[in-house]
Amino acid sequence: MGLGDAETVLARKNANFVIDEAAAEAGLVRSIAAPGPFGMRRHEAAGGRLTLTPAVLWFSAHPFNFVRPTFGIPLDSIAELHDTSQNISRQMQVVLQDGQRLTFVIWGVRAFIERIDQARAAL
Repeated sequence: MGLGDAETVLARKNANFVIDEAAAEAGLVRSIAAPGPFGMRRHEAAGGRLTLTPAVLWFSAHPFNFVRPTFGIPLDSIAELHDTSQNISRQMQVVLQDGQRLTFVIWGVRAFIERIDQARAAL
């Protein structure tokens, strides 16, 4: 099932996907290592949109990003959702059944987690 399918959209949020080494190893992006003035950077982020449907949480990167990850997370593969916000950075961490952790920077973290939990309960 893809983003083009006529599936019901429950919620949409602008979001940044934090690309760390684990996301690169999982194959969501090609590489995150990029030279910087002080050596290699360890984290990047791709701006885009999170779309919640009754079965899948989709991330689709905006086309102007250097890396453009687009992927879906089946709701039944989500083990936990956490509000990992710190200071002014609002973050949601999605923990999958296999232990993989994906981090998104979004506003309204708690309300969005509630929407995802409602969709998961309806499965």
